[in-house]
Amino acid sequence: MKLVRFDSGKTGLMVQLAAGPHVIDVIGSLGVLSPDDPISQGILNGILKDKGSWAPLIAHWEQARVGLRRLASLALANPDRPHLVICRADEVSPVLLLRNPGGIVSLDIVESSEVAQDPTGREAMERQFGVPSSADTQVTSVIPFPDKIRSVEISLPLQGS
Repeated sequence: MKLVRFDSGKTGLMVQLAAGPHVIDVIGSLGVLSPDDPISQGILNGILKDKGSWAPLIAHWEQARVGLRRLASLALANPDRPHLVICRADEVSPVLLLRNPGGIVSLDIVESSEVAQDPTGREAMERQFGVPSSADTQVTSVIPFPDKIRSVEISLPLQGS
């Protein structure tokens, strides 16, 4: 997910449509969320109104990302949707940092994998450098649950090994 500052400090959400990259005006598009998602609308409006700082957005990411993802999916499904303020990326003016040369103009947010990973990297190294014998070759399946907190790993021996 990529956020950008444009047109005198508004927050935009970059989306890649078939016609190329576009910017969704987050605050200008909150009306598209209102009937279906008043919580996300309130959170994003509270954080980003008056060209607010991105620090609270990051601090409240768990709640804010729901509304941002919803805006992106609505734009991908129908960019001509009423109340969605969206324009081509080359039609917006990036924020000039004359007053604040150390300011942030864009922010790429990459979320961690939904399946917990081994923090030591031991499993990845074993897969990369180890050559398993046919006796201990297994098929491993990780089943994530919707709450993203737990997962189940099932290991089964391959047939014929």
